Amino acid sequence: MKISSINWGDDSAEKDPNLLNYFISQDAVDRLLMRQKNLVIGRKGAGKSAVRKKLSDTFSSRQNHYVLNISPKFQSIKTILNDKELTSGLGDEILFTHTWLRQIFLDCLCAVGHCERNRLSTESFEFARNVATQQNRTSKDIVENIADVIARIKGKVSNLGEFGINIEKELRNVADVDSLEHHFVEIANSGVQFIILIDDLDLGWNNSETANNLILGLLSATNYISSKTQNAFVCIFLREDVYSLLITKTQHSDKYRNVERIRWDKDSLIKLLSARINFNREQNREEYADDAFSAVFPLTIGTNNTDNWNFERTLSRPRELIQLSRHYSERCDSNIPDAEALKVSEIGYSEWKLDDLCTEYSNQYPGLVNIFSYWKTKFYRYKYHLKLVELEQMVIDIFIETELNEPWFNDLSRDTDIRGFLKVLYEIGFIGDFVLGGDGGSKTVYSYQGNHQPRFEEIDIHPCFRKAVGTVDRIRS
Repeated sequence: MKISSINWGDDSAEKDPNLLNYFISQDAVDRLLMRQKNLVIGRKGAGKSAVRKKLSDTFSSRQNHYVLNISPKFQSIKTILNDKELTSGLGDEILFTHTWLRQIFLDCLCAVGHCERNRLSTESFEFARNVATQQNRTSKDIVENIADVIARIKGKVSNLGEFGINIEKELRNVADVDSLEHHFVEIANSGVQFIILIDDLDLGWNNSETANNLILGLLSATNYISSKTQNAFVCIFLREDVYSLLITKTQHSDKYRNVERIRWDKDSLIKLLSARINFNREQNREEYADDAFSAVFPLTIGTNNTDNWNFERTLSRPRELIQLSRHYSERCDSNIPDAEALKVSEIGYSEWKLDDLCTEYSNQYPGLVNIFSYWKTKFYRYKYHLKLVELEQMVIDIFIETELNEPWFNDLSRDTDIRGFLKVLYEIGFIGDFVLGGDGGSKTVYSYQGNHQPRFEEIDIHPCFRKAVGTVDRIRS
């Protein structure tokens, strides 16, 4: 098999037709299939969508199971977050709780109503069929449901506070929750299993009060549905940084701590690559390789073992290792592993990774691309290991000379908050905190590796960004 012909799969799990052929099952997936957890946490690119696809496929194959995948579009969330009525007093968590209940109940009733045309007619199944007919097989999206609820509210009051102690009763009424819930529960208790998988909530998320209430309302709605029937499983997929912020903004954080975190180590990531390599070998009618990784990658690159070298250039996520592998394989001209091709591919991969980082945090920290553009020109050929005294002057230069007018940056710049700026770089994974000495010797800790309070006495720029920003490479090969 020619290395350059390897198909590593689509970057998007939803668009990868072969994903389930080389899906790496983990204990986390088994726990989710047994419905032990209903909140999946992972960083962007950690494989949340792949897990959702696996759950959807598995549950769909089971009798009497209705699987609904709810993924709000980016523009839908932006519309919600920019709505003046929601941002000026109506966008409370309790409003979103009831609009999510309405959304989920309608989606489930539509699914049953469309598919159960010939089922024994009961009041609730007949109701579901009528809902499916009225909604034209599928219910409205979340934006339309919120608009409907707001229109009904505005017909009664100008703000939610006017409902007083009757707010929950009034919201259940305007959102038709009582009626929808009754038929939803009746159908579920008849033996129908509802599986509701909700993803892509981070699209457009900007850490505003409205954005946070939108997701907190969903979490509340999920717990409510779970309390009404055992035959409904609502599973939410959230980005880890979004979850970490949300959990500090609710008094009910204890209800949302039983989460399934998606974690990858070097062995599991190499196993992921090997599965994809063997899938390609099978497609080419070649034998299964016990050590598929070594059949494609060189054993060493410079003085490093290649598996370690590859892993160190990721933020411990599949999408990065797959991208690095793609950049490498496209440079190979034969079926022989090529260390030089891997070394050269690092440049293109590093540039991709820096662009990807700016995109990933474009809502929380807009303008990162300006900062790194300045970094690449002003600090070209700087060391990747820096001490605090060096960092302080670099950050001051960034504050003074970078053309960026964004609130988060303006606040840090105005206060000359050097540590605050370094915290941003640490949070997004661009730098790690270098810890000198101690048990096990010196080490560099990155934010994705777990809880750590950085001191920033010394830092390392992460290996995956070094080529992109033009650092001096210490290691010679």
